[in-house]
Amino acid sequence: MKKQGNETMIEITEVNDKDTLKAFVLFPFELYKGSRYWVPPLIADEMKTFDPAHNPTLEFCQVQLVVARKQGRVVGRLALIVNRRENELLGQRKLRFGWLDFEDDPEITRALFDYATRWGREHDMEYMEGPVGFCNLDKAALLTEGFEELSNTTALYNYPYYERHLLACGLEHCTKWVEKEMIVPEQVPEKIRRFSTIIKERNELSVPDLRSKRAIRRYIPQVFDILNQTYCTLENFVPLTPGQQEFYAAKFMDVIHPDYVSCVEDKDGNMIAFGVAIPYMGSALQKAGGHLLPFGWYHILKALRSNDRVELLLIGVLPKWQRKGVTALIFDEIMQKFIDNHVVYVETNPEQEQNTSVQAFWKEYKNRLHKVRWTFHKRIE
Repeated sequence: MKKQGNETMIEITEVNDKDTLKAFVLFPFELYKGSRYWVPPLIADEMKTFDPAHNPTLEFCQVQLVVARKQGRVVGRLALIVNRRENELLGQRKLRFGWLDFEDDPEITRALFDYATRWGREHDMEYMEGPVGFCNLDKAALLTEGFEELSNTTALYNYPYYERHLLACGLEHCTKWVEKEMIVPEQVPEKIRRFSTIIKERNELSVPDLRSKRAIRRYIPQVFDILNQTYCTLENFVPLTPGQQEFYAAKFMDVIHPDYVSCVEDKDGNMIAFGVAIPYMGSALQKAGGHLLPFGWYHILKALRSNDRVELLLIGVLPKWQRKGVTALIFDEIMQKFIDNHVVYVETNPEQEQNTSVQAFWKEYKNRLHKVRWTFHKRIE
């Protein structure tokens, strides 16, 4: 499929074989070559993301990947996703789009979204929204502020011109996401420590000692149960299937540090809240350049063992325990572990601005808003 520009022709090619898929996955490595802020994924992991044998979300997702070519050279890419389970549960006809990258040429972006509109219309979709992944635990939202900040490993990075291109194609701002960076104090604030003690004693709560990944694994089913209940009130949230839970648990267990996991149990030993952070992997992944071999594994292992920066991955609290001070126990415990491990900076992953309960976690600590993101949407007509 071809799109005629002013001087050149943009060709949109559907990904239907391994070679084209590899071109799709490798394009950002060329686009962001020399960037100080983009964090590359591991190429093997990206290839598996689009393989139904490895990613259970593809069981109920219809996916079309495309690359844009100009004079035979790849200059853009886009993933189109119909998550049938999400659309059925929420009673909607939404076309997700993600893995969006393109050179600074409006003709390329227009060709990609013209294709997206036609494909969405053919599949009876009402509107498109993105950039997002297959589900709520995938990377999402276009960076609109904070371009000179090193990207998180769990977030997208893009050049400043992306927003301008999307708006020119008729897309509009949809949901705002924010990221914050916090300075770890020399000691846990006395206010937090005192308050957490009161909450613990008043409600007969306990914080189990998790010293190994084996100890953490037995809590995984409860973590996802709390996760599903915590975020069910947010826009477009759909509970994860058992297959998805296993997939994402395996994905994150590789980079979890036992010291950076905290959970709270009630008097009967049932988990009611949890917090998970991971060592910051951005610099290590930049050195790895998309490959574990020959030396990528060394940089990643080094970052896992010794790191002055962490990413706050997930926090969840059962609804009936929210606004009862339980988060103070999580932060009391996990913050002390940060201090003991000489962590200086904590970064949040992208959080929806409307998620005020999560935003409130940060008010007791010195922090700065350093990145802003938006998803965009457009009706398909």
